[in-house]
Amino acid sequence: MSHSSPLRLLLALVAALAGPATLPAQEVARAPLPDWIMVDDTARTVTLALRVAPARDQGPAAINELREGALQVIVPLGWTVRWRWENADPARAHSLVLMAEREKLPERGGRPAFANAMTRMVTKGLAPGQTDETAFVAEAAGWYWLLCGVPAHALEGEYLGLRVDPEAVRVGVRRE
Repeated sequence: MSHSSPLRLLLALVAALAGPATLPAQEVARAPLPDWIMVDDTARTVTLALRVAPARDQGPAAINELREGALQVIVPLGWTVRWRWENADPARAHSLVLMAEREKLPERGGRPAFANAMTRMVTKGLAPGQTDETAFVAEAAGWYWLLCGVPAHALEGEYLGLRVDPEAVRVGVRRE
């Protein structure tokens, strides 16, 4: 028995206990995609149909009925991301901006991580019923938030995750 065997066993145990978060990007990408994510592998484009509306529990708004980073979209490096965004909240203005993840969520939206990775009027928000579309290239690997830039909305849980993964070969999702 070599001296490294106990270490290998310990590492294998830690990996097994860590669960799905340690899966390689290729494994995560095999999970079924929600119907609001459309992929064109040939064009290397992913389109997100995003709808902000009041949560079913009457709490703060949710993005596609998801809150607090409950889902992370995984995009291969260099792909184009398009989104169609709709404010379906009848009472409040909302926006969407892609920002780099930091130690804590920002109080309001700021500079987007990539050119065009935001709706119009990020901090003011778009009025109920308004829509917006944008497209950008996921040109830098990393972890990002898709969050509402209206002050306090992200802190209320109005955000999802987006990971630009240089090892991913297809679009995928990971549920938190």
